[in-house]
Amino acid sequence: MRSIVLGLALLVLAPLAQGQEKGLWEKKLEDDASRESLTFSAREPNYILFTYMSSPNKAPYRDLIAQSSKNELDKAEIKFQLALQTKAADNLFGGNGDLWFAYTQVSYWQTFNNETGAFRESNYEPEVYLSFLTDYKLLGLKLRTVDAGLVHQSNGRAGLPSARSWNRAFANFMFVRGDFALGFKPWVRFSEDAATDDNPDIENYLGHYELRLLYAWKRQIFSAMLRNITSSEHRINSELNWSFPIARRLRGLVQYYHGYGESLVDYNYNMNRIGIGVLLTDWL
Repeated sequence: MRSIVLGLALLVLAPLAQGQEKGLWEKKLEDDASRESLTFSAREPNYILFTYMSSPNKAPYRDLIAQSSKNELDKAEIKFQLALQTKAADNLFGGNGDLWFAYTQVSYWQTFNNETGAFRESNYEPEVYLSFLTDYKLLGLKLRTVDAGLVHQSNGRAGLPSARSWNRAFANFMFVRGDFALGFKPWVRFSEDAATDDNPDIENYLGHYELRLLYAWKRQIFSAMLRNITSSEHRINSELNWSFPIARRLRGLVQYYHGYGESLVDYNYNMNRIGIGVLLTDWL
């Protein structure tokens, strides 16, 4: 945890020495706003990673494990993310306000397990949201975009004990300064019938908001994601990423996850994971 705090401090303090010139993140947000409708771009980085986790969550897979003579899940697996978005309509409110659709999928594949060898978990996340360009100043940062929308997330296992899903309304505030960006994303979960709710306590582990810090430096990008940091029971979710150039357009990614909620099936399970791989698209 000490390393996480130090990394966040470096992310925040490094850009404070910069001037107020337009930086990479502001240009990125403006490029997205000016993008032609019905063309696709990356919602988040698209990547494939070889990963190693400290201790797999076996509870949701008792039946699968029972069929294997190994009687366990592999700690090593492949993780990949596909995240795309497209603008559906421009300037719906007096020259501002674009309508976007997005889809994100994160999958965890027990590639090296010769007996189970299946996709352990996949999360599917379609979104629809409105995005507005803004120009407000706050504590030395510029609030450049405000988004508001709806998101559904599930693991596609309806009717099974390992089914997980939730629906939310969210906002996202993107602050920029030089080559630094800060995203604040609060949400409100829509209530479900208690008899059919797959994960009634999910907010106790994933919280009510997400913070994302991004910093670009010499063709490298450092990012941190934090959720539930005010939890009195220390149920923090954190992810650190470092991406870097390898050759031409090929980029590498190192990712570290600590805490709860890396995937929906593990929303209430505390774990550590380290991964290394390649990016198909980065934040920038």
